[in-house]
Amino acid sequence: MIDSAQKRAVVEAYVGCHSAGDVDGILALFADDARAYDPVGSPAHEGAEGIRAFFAGTHEMVDKLTLTLTGPVRAVAGSAAFPMVARSEMGEMILEIDIIDVFEFNEDGKISEMRAYWDMAEARAVTE
Repeated sequence: MIDSAQKRAVVEAYVGCHSAGDVDGILALFADDARAYDPVGSPAHEGAEGIRAFFAGTHEMVDKLTLTLTGPVRAVAGSAAFPMVARSEMGEMILEIDIIDVFEFNEDGKISEMRAYWDMAEARAVTE
């Protein structure tokens, strides 16, 4: 099993890859048979193809997506939970939403399951 520092490194890589628009980098963090619930309550995106399609579609919908950790990564047993803000820029419109993600890891240190807790009703417009 991977240690807490390795789990934190995966979380930081996930946030960094999203902010860089690196879908291949995101996908490399997931196990081939992983499931992603984003948001929780929606159908799972399953396997490498399903997860790639989901994240590629997410990045295609916006001009820029930036994730920022807003608190500590809590890495315990085979899991990591962390708070972040997702900032989506679409033309002149900027939206932010607070998210808590929970990752489950397999023995190889890959994300085997992702659960993203957020509600679009809580998104807020940002004016700059």
